[in-house]
Amino acid sequence: MTINFTQPGTGPLALNRRESLLAYLTTPVPEPPILTRAGYDALPEPDRNRHDAERIAFLSGGLVINTPSIARCKKELVRALAANSARNSGHAGVMLTGNSTMGKTTTAKALMRWVVDQYTVQFPEWQDADHIPAVYVEVPAAATGKTLMKVFADFLGLSVMVRDTADDLRVKVVQALRRANTQVIVVDELHNLAGRTPGVGEASDVLKGLSNDLTATFLYAGIDLTTSGLMVGPRGQQLSGRFTAVPLAPYEWTDPEQRKTWRGVIRAFETKCGLLDSAPNTLKPLAEYLYQRTSGSLGALSRLLTGTAIGLISGEGPEEFTQAVLDEYTLDYTSELRYARRDLPSVTARRNTRARGSRTASKTHLTPRTSEAIDAAKRKLTGEVDA
Repeated sequence: MTINFTQPGTGPLALNRRESLLAYLTTPVPEPPILTRAGYDALPEPDRNRHDAERIAFLSGGLVINTPSIARCKKELVRALAANSARNSGHAGVMLTGNSTMGKTTTAKALMRWVVDQYTVQFPEWQDADHIPAVYVEVPAAATGKTLMKVFADFLGLSVMVRDTADDLRVKVVQALRRANTQVIVVDELHNLAGRTPGVGEASDVLKGLSNDLTATFLYAGIDLTTSGLMVGPRGQQLSGRFTAVPLAPYEWTDPEQRKTWRGVIRAFETKCGLLDSAPNTLKPLAEYLYQRTSGSLGALSRLLTGTAIGLISGEGPEEFTQAVLDEYTLDYTSELRYARRDLPSVTARRNTRARGSRTASKTHLTPRTSEAIDAAKRKLTGEVDA
């Protein structure tokens, strides 16, 4: 197996700095042409190696599937931009919420690239005018008003003096963003503001103040924002009253429409992966298996399919999706644990009956075979080897 090292000067571009973000948004990773096995084998070896490197780079950082969630986010963002165009307070915004594997940051990146593409149509010379159509920052842990403003200043490349207060930095940031005609500001990791420390409250107030000072539309992203402490109290009421929440949740296999969408997403991934030996619709009969492996998480599905495809391209065997090959790819701990427990509804039932004090019923649910399966799954997840 070949190790794909990052070439000097070709590493992924950071999102949290102005120059690198705009470079990332304006120069997407190109999608390589899809070749047949015969066409690939006919290439000289240097061209084959180059094609493999291009495919791996695309799968690693360029592949984006336009899901219904992204389409809805675009619609809500357009509405918020229009509503904010002439307002000087109470600006509307959009909030991406979901657990840590739902692809919130991936969605935010797709939206920023779409905004920049649309902005370029209306303002073709925006780079010469030193505009910054989209901004991306992450809320640091235990954020205060000053540390949050410093994150914005660092993104913009502004000088920060030791004596600068949060208000001083806010003035600098607002002036810079106004000059840059910024349209969308993505604030990721917003769940870091769900605490109750005075500094966190101050940071929340600073964000609200920025929203009033700028015509830019804010796009918040974070883990379970609607169910965390972020929506509690006066600050939470202001947030919930101004922002439209777009939940990014797992697909439901029992819902016919979502099941249809899930199959369509898999088909799109299969086409984009461009494996040389994989016949069309190879993954169609594996749709339910893929759902079980990933618990319906789009982020986990993306990692499973692109990771497996990269392994096949880097290896020496046939480039074809099979369940056996997919089984060899290990996902994150949470996904693997859920997959190991997929056939164990009796465990939950047993706990419920114990809570009701029913000793007889609780002894009849867990079979020896199931117990052995649990133990084997635990050993696999912790790296132990069966005797």
